[in-house]
Amino acid sequence: MHRWLTNAAVSAWYGLGMTNVRSPTLEDVIEHYTPRMLGRTPTRAWTIRLAGRRIGYIQCYRTGDWPPYAEAVGVDPDAWGIDLFIGEDAARGAGTGTAVLRRFVEEHIFSRPGITTAVISPSADNARAIRCYEKAGFRHVRTVRVEESSKEEYVMVLERDEDENCQR
Repeated sequence: MHRWLTNAAVSAWYGLGMTNVRSPTLEDVIEHYTPRMLGRTPTRAWTIRLAGRRIGYIQCYRTGDWPPYAEAVGVDPDAWGIDLFIGEDAARGAGTGTAVLRRFVEEHIFSRPGITTAVISPSADNARAIRCYEKAGFRHVRTVRVEESSKEEYVMVLERDEDENCQR
């Protein structure tokens, strides 16, 4: 995690916590991510694997468990938020992120009873991530400034019709 978070391609867009600390220390990374990886916070976290090799990180959370964030991005508190990055340079491109996101949404978000909305909010100027998320079916709903991070986020949602069990 530390190596990935200090990789220039990752740290340009993904920082530690709501304040988006760039290039954190190893101690900061351990303190921040250990509770998530052990299931001790409302945020659930996984490493992304490709061909048995760890290539990145993905997490999800019920937005209502983080009320200031849910209010800032303007989504239902029962929507589930997702954050991810591909940490290995060689694993970026060729649709890896899109495939990971599609599978993750089906297996970890829409598999939850009654959950019909997934939200992801990259930095408004992160064109590569926005394209990836659009390819996974997410659509832009608004751009907001999140006070805790002091950055503009490009809020994107993917909705599932609960009655038809399909995405729209």
